Amino acid sequence: MKRIIIFIFNILIVSGLYAQSIKGIIKNQAGEGISGASVAVLNTSKGIVSDKSGSFEIALPKGKYDVSVSAVGYASKIERVDVSGQTTFNVELIESSEELSEVVVTAQKTEQNLLNTPIAVSSISAKKVEEARIWELANLTAIVPNYLYSELGVAFQQIQSIRGVQVFSENPAVATYIDDVNALDIIGGGFQMADIERIEVLRGPQGTLFGRNAMGGVVNIITKKPNNRTSGFAEVSVGNLGLQRYNVGYKTPLVKDKLFFGVNALYTKRDGFLKNDTTGFGKTATNIQGVTVGNEESIYGNAYLRWFPSAKFSATLNLKAQTDKSDATGFMLSVPNEKLAFANPDKIYLTRIGNHQRNIVNTSLNLKYYGSGYTLTSISATQNIGMAYKNIDFPGYYSSFFDKEVGEMLPPQTVFTQEFRINSNKSDSKLNYSAGIFYFNQTGYEPTTNLVYELAPDMYSVFRNKSVNNGLAIFGQVGYKITKSLELTAGLRYDNENRKAIFNGFGDAMLMGGVVTNLKPDTTASGKYTAISPKFALNYLISSKSSIYASYTRGFRAGGVNASRLPKGVSQTFDPEFSDNFEVGFKASGMENKLRVGLTAFLINWQGLQTFNLVAPFTYARENLGDVQTKGIEFEGTIIPVKNLELDASLGLNSGKYQDFTLTRVNFATFAEEKVNVSDKKLTNAPNHTFFLAAQYGIPLTKTAKLSLRGEYRSVGKFYTDLQNTLEQPSYSLINTRVNLQVTKFNLAFWVQNIGNTRYLIYGTGDTSFGRSVRMASPRTLGATLTYNF
Repeated sequence: MKRIIIFIFNILIVSGLYAQSIKGIIKNQAGEGISGASVAVLNTSKGIVSDKSGSFEIALPKGKYDVSVSAVGYASKIERVDVSGQTTFNVELIESSEELSEVVVTAQKTEQNLLNTPIAVSSISAKKVEEARIWELANLTAIVPNYLYSELGVAFQQIQSIRGVQVFSENPAVATYIDDVNALDIIGGGFQMADIERIEVLRGPQGTLFGRNAMGGVVNIITKKPNNRTSGFAEVSVGNLGLQRYNVGYKTPLVKDKLFFGVNALYTKRDGFLKNDTTGFGKTATNIQGVTVGNEESIYGNAYLRWFPSAKFSATLNLKAQTDKSDATGFMLSVPNEKLAFANPDKIYLTRIGNHQRNIVNTSLNLKYYGSGYTLTSISATQNIGMAYKNIDFPGYYSSFFDKEVGEMLPPQTVFTQEFRINSNKSDSKLNYSAGIFYFNQTGYEPTTNLVYELAPDMYSVFRNKSVNNGLAIFGQVGYKITKSLELTAGLRYDNENRKAIFNGFGDAMLMGGVVTNLKPDTTASGKYTAISPKFALNYLISSKSSIYASYTRGFRAGGVNASRLPKGVSQTFDPEFSDNFEVGFKASGMENKLRVGLTAFLINWQGLQTFNLVAPFTYARENLGDVQTKGIEFEGTIIPVKNLELDASLGLNSGKYQDFTLTRVNFATFAEEKVNVSDKKLTNAPNHTFFLAAQYGIPLTKTAKLSLRGEYRSVGKFYTDLQNTLEQPSYSLINTRVNLQVTKFNLAFWVQNIGNTRYLIYGTGDTSFGRSVRMASPRTLGATLTYNF
């Protein structure tokens, strides 16, 4: 009997908590109800889609909440609602041609209004992703101030530079997250951009909440998730260079308010633009003169299952998979020097044509429990990556190899990550917090160090490198409102990593006649690394529409093991790099939500750069050498000066130099050891400016038809790709256009990227001591996209 009374008492308490609700109608300017509008209570599981009359109702405990309201074709709004009893919450949405949307970001791992976030964040909405035709990370260059993208032939051999902080290594300097899954190293990047909800780019170090490799910043990609509204799309794109792109998606509730399913599939195929030239090479593989190099075919899939068994619990299961392959690969290929490349931008010089295939699968399970004043989150994720390549003319011929066959699929790199986190979720609390632990385990077979090098027909030198890494981190961040307008934030993270490499040295193993002969046993080396990442920020709300902040943040890039046999007395390991960022910023919205601006100034001290250096006669290994100081200013702005006209602009100014930085190299003319001082040289891959300007004008034709005209101008300032500052990419500009006709549920867009066919480098070697290899960016591309939405 006692248990029955307690049970009934608990039921009454829960019922009392949810006796309150918010209800209302979402209307347009004409007073008409908007069907299918999304009403989401931030940092809770609560959300609903308005009915045919625009009406909605959400049961909520008593308290204050931030509610986001959005609908297709309208500017979204974020409103603070005080729930007490039956609360009426009516919202009028303005057409997006007249007003800017208020932006929700998750830069601090909670849902916040962009204007109240003391971080430099570029948030690119689904609408902007479509209008700017952002199909890959390369398209973010200049849209995000002080962002530059480079790659060596394929998207999973990329360099992302934010404020000049970048590196071409298996451990990137910019962390990339896709739906809460971190690409721990470079080969985990290059996912196709499809069905995007938004892209957040956090500029500057973000070590406290995001941990390893967030030294330059974070690129956080969020795809669209299913909800109570059944929707879908089918899209076909065709263009020059043999472009074919087929994209479909479907989302639906399986059980209303409880269970949702969504799926997206994408197929892309395109030809390369480089034509192979074997003139003067003598003997080469047959039938390769004039062959197109850089062809690629990709198949991508993304599936969601979301379950809301109660008001306090949610579970989201996500599966992503992608296969990239090419029978005329551009993987790791380059042209010998920049003079040759600029003189013949559509040529490459190979004596063999290679191939590659990469398979990647991401899975994640996101569990949330919404308590009274707090949210518990568990994110479990796995990543599985397989890679094979053959006949890569680097120069010399390289192929993937593990133990059986030249060009075989390497054992998969496997990654498991687990994060447990607790966040406060009360909008009106003076104190908010986020704390948690993060663990990862990684077993890898890095593609460029698990290979054979052809010495003669059927005779190869074998290189092996297996890595076994794990790490554990503890982090916490607290924000306290000193006054209603002034908030102090402090955070700290401690990372502990263990890294082990099992490898052989040059000449230690041979492959002849299909048989591997190990001349020396493999070497095992390990290292242990720690990092402390503090954060401090002071944010002052000038008004509900403007704020100013000052912050200090730190980021780090993991230390590691040199996977080559080194002489005694030379360290097999190298330490982490660190970057300290000092920043002030201003954010504001005005002109009745027709204007939004952000202005940031920063100074970064980057210490202990991991750089290949001569450590013994003709032996190079990574060491922590010099430092960098970089500083700059960033601006972002959007305005609707008149109805149907929207202007976007961004500007990044950056100046960075190396400090106390001396390289040890071999002079290949004299074979003598020499010192090369690069102190005061300009920071590589750091343009002195990036500038973006876009104008889009919509012309209503009928109630169900609209024509949109868009033009973009992007400018990237001069920069050097090498430490010695001898390999220069001059300033260049790109002009893009798009014309879109929308008729009811159909969209037909004609687009041109790089109208002027400007030729520029997408990659240049980072150290010209070892050569001047470069790679040209794609020429003009143009095409058409037809989309049907339902």
